[in-house]
Amino acid sequence: MKILTVFSHPNPDSFNGAVLNTIKDTMSGRGHEVKVRDLHKLGWNPILTSGDLAKLYSGSVPDDIAAEQAEVRWADVLVFIYPIWWFERPAILKGWFDKVFSHGFAYQQTKEGTVEGLLKGKRAIVITTSGSNEDNMRENGVLDSINTCMIKGSLGFSGIQDVIYENLYAVPTVSDEERKGMLERVKSICEKL
Repeated sequence: MKILTVFSHPNPDSFNGAVLNTIKDTMSGRGHEVKVRDLHKLGWNPILTSGDLAKLYSGSVPDDIAAEQAEVRWADVLVFIYPIWWFERPAILKGWFDKVFSHGFAYQQTKEGTVEGLLKGKRAIVITTSGSNEDNMRENGVLDSINTCMIKGSLGFSGIQDVIYENLYAVPTVSDEERKGMLERVKSICEKL
């Protein structure tokens, strides 16, 4: 299987980095081909400019967007690793979706006026981290926000229906043993593919 991992944390030595390493090691160890798009390391520009839009509307795809779309096209499984900031994805990842999951690539309008997702058949794993515990995140609607914006929104809208989602709660305040247990859960998710 071909696995594309999109990593969206500015610190590769963070717990998100440990999640990334667990996924890479587990997937590679099971014989899967793994590519990583570390958006910060790439210097990804998340801003969809008027020039980008003009090119996309004319049927031309800017080089940075075309490169990412080629990676998405290549993959069987998309893995997203990111911290939850302000109930959502970090801006760099939101901008990646704004640019890469464009009309004509990830979705299109039908003659009936509905939307058809063009990435059907792909699967996704979304691993997020948070500073809050599960009760707090449920009470505040953070998990609903992720489900609406990421799972049903960006992925579902694009035709990706087979999505595994796991949030790793209260990362800064739990024990090292609990964090090790979280990484074991991540490994278990990978092994189920």
